[in-house]
Amino acid sequence: MNRLEILSGLTLLPLAGAAALSSPSNATKVPEAEEWLPKKQLIGASRNGSLISKCLRSGHLIFVAGIGGWYEADRAIPGDAKVQVRSALASMKESLEEGGSNMSNVLQIFMTIAEPEKNLGLINEAFHEFFPENPPVRSFSSSKVTQMGRDGILVQVGCIAYVD
Repeated sequence: MNRLEILSGLTLLPLAGAAALSSPSNATKVPEAEEWLPKKQLIGASRNGSLISKCLRSGHLIFVAGIGGWYEADRAIPGDAKVQVRSALASMKESLEEGGSNMSNVLQIFMTIAEPEKNLGLINEAFHEFFPENPPVRSFSSSKVTQMGRDGILVQVGCIAYVD
């Protein structure tokens, strides 16, 4: 049996009932969807004149770019992975609040970790300080210290959050 034969054998009776339900006399007014503006709103200034946006908002979502765990302008000594993830998460918190959100609205967090076999335990300790209940989903990748962008960085974090 070909497609045309199958379609011609279908009854239109169920469609007649649907048409009656959608007649103007039975229709309920559906509220118009909120317009999703702005499509892309930059939040805060990029660090050190970078070409990458630090944070942006689109509708009810906020996207925070990767934040390194150590910047010489913020702290003279890099510190261990726990110090660095605290620093990165504190910076992420500031960006979220500047965009109208907060840490409890983080849906997903992305981490790049140097030497995870050595640093993951320390990072988890600090992570739980910022997300004591209902933590976001988290994914991480590992990297060599020499591949993190500059000497001294052990962690980088970014996230997606929503705005109430």
